[in-house]
Amino acid sequence: MALVQRTIPRAIKVAGVAGLAGLGIYCTKQFPTVFAESNEPKTVFSGLGFTTLRLQSIKTVNHNTKRLVFEYSDETARSGLTLTSALLAITQPEGRWLPVVRPYTPISDLDEPGRLELMVKKYPEGKASGYLHSLKPGDSLKFAASLKGYQWKLNEFSQVYLLAGGAGITPIFQLIRGVLKNPQDQTKMTLIFGVNSEEDLLLKEELDHYATEFPDRFKVQYTVSHPKENSSYGKGYINEELLRSAFQGPTKNTKVFVCGPPAMEDALVGSNRSPEGILSLLGFSKDQSITAKMSGQTRSLYPEPNVLISSLKVGAVSGSAGLVYGGISGVIRSPHPVIHSISCGIHWFVCGTSFWWLRSNILKHHYKDQSTPKQRAYVSALSGGVAGGAVTRLMGGRLVPGLVVFSLVGYVGQSSYNAIDAWQMENANTPSKPFLQRMADSKWIPLKSLSDDDYRGILSEKLLSIEAEIALLDEKIEELEKFKSTELESAVSDPAAK
Repeated sequence: MALVQRTIPRAIKVAGVAGLAGLGIYCTKQFPTVFAESNEPKTVFSGLGFTTLRLQSIKTVNHNTKRLVFEYSDETARSGLTLTSALLAITQPEGRWLPVVRPYTPISDLDEPGRLELMVKKYPEGKASGYLHSLKPGDSLKFAASLKGYQWKLNEFSQVYLLAGGAGITPIFQLIRGVLKNPQDQTKMTLIFGVNSEEDLLLKEELDHYATEFPDRFKVQYTVSHPKENSSYGKGYINEELLRSAFQGPTKNTKVFVCGPPAMEDALVGSNRSPEGILSLLGFSKDQSITAKMSGQTRSLYPEPNVLISSLKVGAVSGSAGLVYGGISGVIRSPHPVIHSISCGIHWFVCGTSFWWLRSNILKHHYKDQSTPKQRAYVSALSGGVAGGAVTRLMGGRLVPGLVVFSLVGYVGQSSYNAIDAWQMENANTPSKPFLQRMADSKWIPLKSLSDDDYRGILSEKLLSIEAEIALLDEKIEELEKFKSTELESAVSDPAAK
């Protein structure tokens, strides 16, 4: 018995090391980082982990927008971000127990050494934006991992239309800056920027400079819903009439990016309630138009209601199972089975909810809901390990065993689901048959089910058989009639025989 007690912890340690190694390999594949020494500049956001930056300077743009410049600890370091990426800023607003995490898109050159610049619009009820506006030079801000946006490819499209609204200009501006910076990228871009007032025309100076410097590659058009009197800007919203005049017509090599308030995106691209958007009316297919969810400032890291609701549902199911398990185990080994049952239910609820929330957001933000079954299994393993390990630690257990066990549970569960789903897809095109018919089709049943065609064929064969028998009877009747007539003729010609 002592041998078993000494062996189990050792096995758990080995399994823990193996599990951590597997997770490390996965993270290394998905978030590549160069560890070898080289002459290349150091990258700040090159993988997973938290990064703290010091606020260097602040510039007020208008009544609700500021530009914040953060400095790197190494003056020669670069961001390491790819085009159309965003950073998760971790804020701690006053009066909040838990931190608030929001994605913000850098507007500075991603290859610029030593510094990073954000443009932050403060919203009336915005906890994170209010916190960032309260920062002063010298304060620090913590960032988590980066979020990758659309994977831009060199000269993939001949023409790109960019539709931005309000603070949604920041991810669009990052794309414009990156494309125009590369002289080998000859993609032509047309920006239509819609705002409420002229003061909301963020980054206008930079956009006008690009339009002047690259007249053949970049054009910009502004529209203001509430302009000043005698304003030189167009009045109105980004609507069908404006787009018809700005677009040269959809072609095979054309792409449309949209980034702005949700109402604007739904009107242009379509929504679940109204799939037909303005772009579809103009002839653009779903493949040609993309809601540029490049993690713009108007987007929150927190999931949309359907993801949150599904996470709570998973948590409710797992919590119910935890109540049952806790009740049974509490009766066996605890002097307070009710308290034990409630405690297990709460922990299982937290574990299930956090697992599904983390899994859903990784698949949504990192894989853009286009992951393969194998990738979903890896993500489930990672989410299960993080959620299960954290909950195990909170319950007073050991982190490594909980991480390994729940990683295996997540991976095996997702792999099993993938196998069942693949089997169902293979049989999806097979017409469903009633139970008695499936029995009749079985090779072990001495019966055969007949289709309509088979039944008609058998009837035709029977009909042919009956017709053949009728024909034979007609022949016999004819022979009998001939024989009878011959007998009559013989009797008339030979009276003696009579």
